[in-house]
Amino acid sequence: MFLDLNYDPYVPAILTCGIVSLVLGFIWYGPLFGKAWARYTGWTDEKVKSLPAKRMALTYALTLVAAIVTAFVLDVLAWATGTSTVGDGIGLGLLTGVGFSAMAFATTHLFEHKPLGLWLIVAGYQLVYQVWAALIVTLWR
Repeated sequence: MFLDLNYDPYVPAILTCGIVSLVLGFIWYGPLFGKAWARYTGWTDEKVKSLPAKRMALTYALTLVAAIVTAFVLDVLAWATGTSTVGDGIGLGLLTGVGFSAMAFATTHLFEHKPLGLWLIVAGYQLVYQVWAALIVTLWR
């Protein structure tokens, strides 16, 4: 079904979503929830600074790729479901953010016995990103 799509017009929207994910991540895991996330995960400034620059660059690059893949899938879903309004885009982002990402993280966090607060932070980021990405790919059309 989606193999027949002409993706050229949507590439800028999908790449924009990737940039949005990095900006959102900087804010989310920085001033908003960075200290709480660090307490839950044990990451300290010293630990981060001890990582080789190449490893951090690879982490950011792969994070960008993951966000682009998510945006691509949201774009396909938006097309397949006829999503075309702000409300539709928000609804699509909420459905995928809660139904797929948050629940997948919930399963992992439950079996790994991680704190609820950590789940709220990581699932919350995905939920917010997917709402923004769904809005972008919906309204770019």
